[in-house]
Amino acid sequence: MPQEALSLLGMLVVVALVLALAYFTTRLLARQGMPGLPRAGMPIAGKITLLWQQNVGKNERLVLVRVHSRCLLLGVTAAGIQVLTELTEEEASQWHPKSPPPGGEGPGFAQVLRSYFPKKK
Repeated sequence: MPQEALSLLGMLVVVALVLALAYFTTRLLARQGMPGLPRAGMPIAGKITLLWQQNVGKNERLVLVRVHSRCLLLGVTAAGIQVLTELTEEEASQWHPKSPPPGGEGPGFAQVLRSYFPKKK
């Protein structure tokens, strides 16, 4: 009986450790982003900033970028990149990245998970 209790306790400690590592890894990725993938609000190259992106199919996505003072909605496919439209200043104002919260903290664990797994209707 005591051996089984110790075994169960050991498994619970390991599960708690795995969950803690997952939590801290997610926080780190939320702050720094995935290697090779730009985050919204981060400069891509020089004066180009990624504001938003949405996958719409296999190897297809919509991307909103700011180039200097212009905001462009781009269609990105395996065949190439096309400018779909240019947003006016007031349309683009809702997409400008918000200032980071005080203390330099990134988004919370739950917020990062919600952004990667949106609710399905």
